[in-house]
Amino acid sequence: MTDWDLQLVVPLWQGSGEPGIAQGSTRLAEMLSPSTVRHIVEPDFGTRDTHANNEDNSLIESHDAVETHLIAASNVLRALMPSSLLTLGGDCTMEVASVSHMALIHPDLHVVWIDAHADLNTPESSPSGQAHGMPLRTLFGEGHPDLVPSTTLSPQRCALLGTRSMDPPEQAFIAAHELPVINPEQLQNEPDLLEELLVRWLPDGAPLYVHLDLDVLDPTVWPAVAVPEPGGLGIATLVAVINKLRTRGNLVGVGITEYVPGVDHNPSTLWPVLDALGITVQGRNNNAAQEG
Repeated sequence: MTDWDLQLVVPLWQGSGEPGIAQGSTRLAEMLSPSTVRHIVEPDFGTRDTHANNEDNSLIESHDAVETHLIAASNVLRALMPSSLLTLGGDCTMEVASVSHMALIHPDLHVVWIDAHADLNTPESSPSGQAHGMPLRTLFGEGHPDLVPSTTLSPQRCALLGTRSMDPPEQAFIAAHELPVINPEQLQNEPDLLEELLVRWLPDGAPLYVHLDLDVLDPTVWPAVAVPEPGGLGIATLVAVINKLRTRGNLVGVGITEYVPGVDHNPSTLWPVLDALGITVQGRNNNAAQEG
């Protein structure tokens, strides 16, 4: 079990356009044991007059709601200054606040982005205008100026695992910066590729943040996501990946995103993944007895 300094619950859904994601953050919180300090981000949206109305806000759908959530989350992190963090979302945009904070606390932070999507669009390149397709690029310092955090991340400190859906501008960015990408088929059939990556990319014992978008799982395994993509990981493969990461790095942060509990699914499917991450499921034995 990992004793997190803080569990941060961020029911941000406006970055995706899928309201069901908000319930996902609270459902995850209910599922897990609140063994550490827990804070739910409930921002005050104020009024239209209290928000800066930049001319290019239209480049990002629900810009103000996204910005307000990130500001509120960042304020909590700044006040509590956790050195280890479990973030429960919410759409992927929330990771801008969490990863930025952990990069401030741990300057040599490495980030593994376990996600079906690269999340490397900019407001100008995004085909949808939805912020949840932009957080990693924003963390690299290339996003809407309202959303780019004060502490950014170097692309050399990031690797993408399970990624299988990328827009052409994202592919171009990956090629230009030589970002490591290992797709689901490679993770399943060529496990040595991950071992080789970790040896050359992740220093032994380096602080590690794992971003887990649940759409990295195949929809036949875990359909309860906002943007399902075929050809994803199975539970056993994802657990094996996490175990390898934890053997090499020092896990200081995890973000779990894009859970839509309104879609028919079995929550206990996720338990082995949470176990691998060192996250305790509350009342697990009772739940198992009821489902059995």
